[in-house]
Amino acid sequence: MIRVKNSAEGAEISISGNIVDDQEGNSMEWWWGEGNTGGYEWPSNIKKQLDAIDDEQPLTIYINSDGGSVAAGVAIANMVARHKGPTTAVVDGWACSVATQIFFAADTCRIPSNAYLMIHKPSCALYGDASDLAKAIEMLDTIQDGLESTYNKAAKDGVTPEQVHDMVEQETWLTGESAAQYFNVDVIEATQTAASVSNAFRAVAGTCKAIPQKIRDLLKQKEDRKMAPNADDEKKKTMNMQVAIALALAEGE
Repeated sequence: MIRVKNSAEGAEISISGNIVDDQEGNSMEWWWGEGNTGGYEWPSNIKKQLDAIDDEQPLTIYINSDGGSVAAGVAIANMVARHKGPTTAVVDGWACSVATQIFFAADTCRIPSNAYLMIHKPSCALYGDASDLAKAIEMLDTIQDGLESTYNKAAKDGVTPEQVHDMVEQETWLTGESAAQYFNVDVIEATQTAASVSNAFRAVAGTCKAIPQKIRDLLKQKEDRKMAPNADDEKKKTMNMQVAIALALAEGE
């Protein structure tokens, strides 16, 4: 169902899970049933939530996402930016990859000291001849320029475009406290929210170079649980895993 909350003080929406394009998202909703996102987010689904609220009232966006489709994430970010009322984005667990574009689209950006931002180079999968590959490189460089422009606008005085570029190039993970050294964010009290770890993020985790080791260990344990023989044991392990992820986030490592 649509996760939008309205009150006299303002509206809230939640962006949790992997971000996909409309075609994929609408196919999932057709399969799972209207209003059931299955742990994914896509632009037309977010637009439904935004259309359900007063465009003039304050809006808070809670984010706990691995990222996903650049085009879809940027589309959602532009929807947030177009909202006429004041907007506030809050990271619950982490905002990774293109989810950071949504985060920085808000007027006010808040992140707990133990939550995470992750920025990195865009990627794609393709096949073709040398000319196709050269065009793909050009496309990815252009996309990266666009992503970095958002980070540069959100950067604190004194942080140069060269620094931002190096952070993107190296795949940089930032806790709330370290993010405040580079970006205009409000660091808030640490929470015990467990970060979203979707199937899509686990699939690319091996290619990410700088995942904090405690999170990497937890991802491996989550994969190992697939072989659990007993359903009750699996539920207990899932609960334990959520607690473990929350504790890892609380330590800010």
